[in-house]
Amino acid sequence: MTRPALSERALVGLLAAVTAIGPVALNIYLPVVPLVRAEFGISVAAASTTVSAPLIAFAVGLLIWGPLSDHHGRRPVMLAGLGVNIAGSALALLSPSIGWLMLGRVIQAIGSSAGVTIARATIADLFDRERMARMIAYLTMVMLLANSLAPAAGGALAAAAGWRSVFVLLAAAAVPIWWAIWALLPETRSAGHGRSLRQVLEDSVALLHLPGFVGLALLSGAIYAEFFVFVALMPYVFTGALGHSTTEYGLWYLCIAVGYFAGNWYVMRHAVDTGIHRLVVAGIVMSAVSTVAGWALAAAGMWQPVWLFAPWVLIAFGQGLSLPGLTASAVALAPRSAGAAAGLLGFVQQILGASCVQAMSVSSTATPVPVTAFCALTGLAAWLGLRAGTAVMGTAAVPRPR
Repeated sequence: MTRPALSERALVGLLAAVTAIGPVALNIYLPVVPLVRAEFGISVAAASTTVSAPLIAFAVGLLIWGPLSDHHGRRPVMLAGLGVNIAGSALALLSPSIGWLMLGRVIQAIGSSAGVTIARATIADLFDRERMARMIAYLTMVMLLANSLAPAAGGALAAAAGWRSVFVLLAAAAVPIWWAIWALLPETRSAGHGRSLRQVLEDSVALLHLPGFVGLALLSGAIYAEFFVFVALMPYVFTGALGHSTTEYGLWYLCIAVGYFAGNWYVMRHAVDTGIHRLVVAGIVMSAVSTVAGWALAAAGMWQPVWLFAPWVLIAFGQGLSLPGLTASAVALAPRSAGAAAGLLGFVQQILGASCVQAMSVSSTATPVPVTAFCALTGLAAWLGLRAGTAVMGTAAVPRPR
């Protein structure tokens, strides 16, 4: 079958759609976690495993799909992953118990991880590092339009038709994306490139010996952990301790989306003239200062929604500035194994996020202080890691523009 040539904008838009499936599945589900807990009569920690376990599964999937796409090609592996995602959504929809729901969410997460890995690898096949950062920012902006609506949609769907309705929407959205990939997406990497799957896997392991790659992965992982803990546990604080509705949480979450969108927009417009290194440094510093401010406001008893979410406009803006450059720089370090590099980078991000969510799930949700304190400590750790990385590893930690 001859595939039509896609414009650059259309290609990135399609990649954004398949990338968005995983994050949308997480964000649309978050407002309904308290409803799942109530229906099955389980604890907060047990309910949180339906968030953290899929994050771990997502991370494992990243390790699998990346090398497979380096060997077999981007397109067939992306189609396989999306098919697994659809099957997981169907199982979660029909789940009779928390165990079956967990299994469905895990399968869904493993499948959706293919899109994130392979979209980044596809961009790495086509663009150099500076343009890659711009394309990742553009991809994220398109994706964010869907993600920003996900919590509001999840809260509204749950109120109107129950929490299972979110899985109906997820499966219904994934089917046309699968068809679009099958019909329109070109292959950007020839299968194998003359290398065996064993050689591809060896290249993946070799990435762990690159100090620059490890430093970039840990920095971006800290940023992801900060975000995951806030969005996973704040619904309990917001709806339980503070008495607001799930719909309100979804609407306030838009503040985070706006900040992150603006940060990525700035990268898309100014990555080349400003430089990746400066954007990464500015973003991490801004996020660190803002997380500390958010904790100070919470510690002072200012628990109104505006004070909980206002710092996150700046935090998310800083994350939008730093993450595209961190991602592009890490993947660019392994041009022969872009899929493996994207997968390993995502694995570190997701496993740190999932571990922190599960660890923090045993903390008190009676006030916003524990959540904001964690974010402040993580923001400061990222800032200190940036300083240590640039001092010890030089430009390998955060590569400067060539």
